[in-house]
This record gives sequence, structure tokens and C-alpha cells, in this order.
Amino acid sequence: MALSISGAEKESISEKLYVLGRREGKGGVLNIGRYYALDKSLGSNVYVDGAKPHVILICGKRGYGKSYTMGTFIEELSMMEQDIRKNIGVIVIDTLGIYWTSFFGNKKHEEMLERWGLFPSGIKIRLLSSPDNVEEYRKMGLPAEKFSLKTSEISPLQWCNLFGTRIVDSTGVAIARAINELEGKEYSIDDIIEQMANDDRSSNEAKGAGENFFKMASSWDVFDKKGMPLDEIVRAGETTVVDISSYPEELKVIIVAVLARKIFESRVRERKNDEKDIIKGKSTGRRKFPLVWMAIDEAQIFLPPGKSVSKDVIINQWMRQGRQPGLSLILATQRPSALDDEVLSHSDIIICHRLTAQGDIDALNRVRPTYMRGEIGEALKKVGMEKGVALIIDDNSESVHIIKVRPRMSWHGGEEPSAMVN
Repeated sequence: MALSISGAEKESISEKLYVLGRREGKGGVLNIGRYYALDKSLGSNVYVDGAKPHVILICGKRGYGKSYTMGTFIEELSMMEQDIRKNIGVIVIDTLGIYWTSFFGNKKHEEMLERWGLFPSGIKIRLLSSPDNVEEYRKMGLPAEKFSLKTSEISPLQWCNLFGTRIVDSTGVAIARAINELEGKEYSIDDIIEQMANDDRSSNEAKGAGENFFKMASSWDVFDKKGMPLDEIVRAGETTVVDISSYPEELKVIIVAVLARKIFESRVRERKNDEKDIIKGKSTGRRKFPLVWMAIDEAQIFLPPGKSVSKDVIINQWMRQGRQPGLSLILATQRPSALDDEVLSHSDIIICHRLTAQGDIDALNRVRPTYMRGEIGEALKKVGMEKGVALIIDDNSESVHIIKVRPRMSWHGGEEPSAMVN
């Protein structure tokens, strides 16, 4: 196991853990790598406190390890001690379809793993995706299920954003009117189309456009009258990969917005129940709905500087209010300059692999903490060109470090393909 700590090490580990997170105990640590010296030698292990909420931003130019590093976090979360792991649900928003490979051991880097005292080992994951992807995954022996959203949980504004129309336009008004008439019911896309057809106040042109939009949405086979219950998407003690790679970008944004909102609301209710039990002197025991770590690759899709329904949920609820209900985020992007500035300012841990675009470096400099000496661009020069090396800014301990991320034990599906065939 990557996280194999002797009793003596556990006694002294709290000092090390201030590198990347606060600690109030000895369990729940994530071993993500080792200190990296200028002479390329490796030092002590680097840990993150996985039992407490965090907002972690991983960035770096293409091919230098950001998706790989996110995979390392996912591995470590899956290997936490059972008494902690049973209270945490991990959900991975996979925009490129690369994390299904985590199910398999990393046999192609067996020698490298051996040098780190590790071994190839896949992790237990559940895959949720489109019907076509599910069929392919099952052929490979992977545990996969069809993903669906409840149609009635999509607001009129979200439908309009999905279809690229304004809610004040005639088509948007027809859509909003139909959905408002169905409010309080469970309904399908066909029910929306029928409701629009019976609307005497909308023009035939507006109703025809709306019908075409909803027929397109129906073809994606993701909206369902019942939908997949949230406790089937996020399960305590399990890692769920939601592969949305086959969907258009506008639909990816809606899926993340709906999931993030449902998770936030469920955790707020659960946290309130926890407090009631604590006040009454009761043991909370196993939670009905767990603490949640959500990992999002290609985060710039969901958290752009401009308007976005997913950004409204993730920033306003998860980042600003998520610590109290126990919500954690891991975000990966190769373009920090394409993120809303609030993402950078709310991240308590920033892990930055090699960056060369001045705009991306400038974006990080805008939130450079006062305890950091010099510009971020200067600090990034110490990272060099070696893949897997990263600059870490830890706002918990107000410190800056260079580390080498440990090799993945599970198979990484994000490597660039090559036209050279062995």
C-alpha cells in the first residue's frame, strides 16, 4: 500500500503534515510524493490531510502531470483507513474519458514503482456514463452503469443555457412556460414537448424551435423521468467516475451544475443532523450521506471568468460555504488564466507543474500570498522541465515547497498517444 506508516512514523507525522494541510490527528493522510531538491534528489514524504475539507488546484502545461497528479489523489483517497474512508464519497468528473484505466494496475511502470517501494495495483471504481460507453466498459470487465439526470431537476434557465438560447427570447419563454406548468411533477422530455404543443400563447415558430431542441436533448439519452438517485451516484466508501466525455460541452456544464447543487444541499442537511446529534450527546456513527471529495478535470470548462451555471454552484456554494458541510474539491487545468479569479483565491493548496505561458503565470501572481518570497514565475524556474515535479503553495501552513509526485500504482490513461508503434 502507498500509505503504509509505522507506529513511530505516525507519532512524528504531524510535523510533516503541515506541508499540505492542517492536522488534528494521525489518520486520514494522503501520501502524494516527496520533497524535491535542486540536485534532483528526493527527501521526506509529503502528505495531505484527507480527513479535512480542501480546495486543491492542480495546474500545468499539457503533458507535465496535472491529470496524473489528480489520479494520485484519487488513489490515495481510495486507500484511506476504513474507519475514515467509510465516511467519504469520491466522485470524479471525467471530461476526457481517461480515468477508467485506474481499475487496472500500472504494470508498464513496474520498475519505477519498485524504486519508490510501491507496486502496480488498480483501485476499485464505479463507472457511470452514456449507454455506448457503458457497453464498451462492460466488455472489458469494468463495473459500469448508465448515468442519468432527473428531467424535472433541470431549471428553465439551465435548459436555455444548454440550447444556447436566451430565456427572454420567444423560444426561451415557451420553454420556461412549459416547465413551469409541469412544476411539482415528475416528467419526461416528451411531457415537456407535449406541454409546449398545448401552449396557446407561444408562436408555432417558438414551439417548433423548442421541440427541436428537446428532441436533440432526448438523443443524448441522459435525461430521465426518474433519474439516478444521488445516493447511487455518490456512495460512502466508494469512488465513482462519471465519464461525460461523449457529451457536448454545454451538457457537461449542466451535468456538473446539477450534481454539485444536489450534493451541496444533501451535505448541508446531513451536517445539520450531525450537529443535532452532537448537541444531544449521541454518536453520529455512519452518515446517511457522506463527506464528499469531487475531482474535476479540465476545470476551465466549468469555472470560466464569464457567466456559467456550473460556476455559480461551485464558487458560491462549494468554495465559499463548502468547508462547514464537509465538501472538498480537486480541480485540474492547463490554463489557470482561463479560470475565474475566485478559484485561485479560494484554493488552499495550489500544485503547479511546469508553466510557460505568461498569461497563466500572471494569473497565479495575482493571488500570490504575502508569505511567498518573490514572483511565482521565479519559483517555477526551480520546477524545471522534469515531468511530475511541482511547486506547491500551501495556505494552511503558509509555506511553499517543491515536490516530486509519486508514481501512479494504477494505470494512467491520460498519456499522449504516439504514431511510433513498437
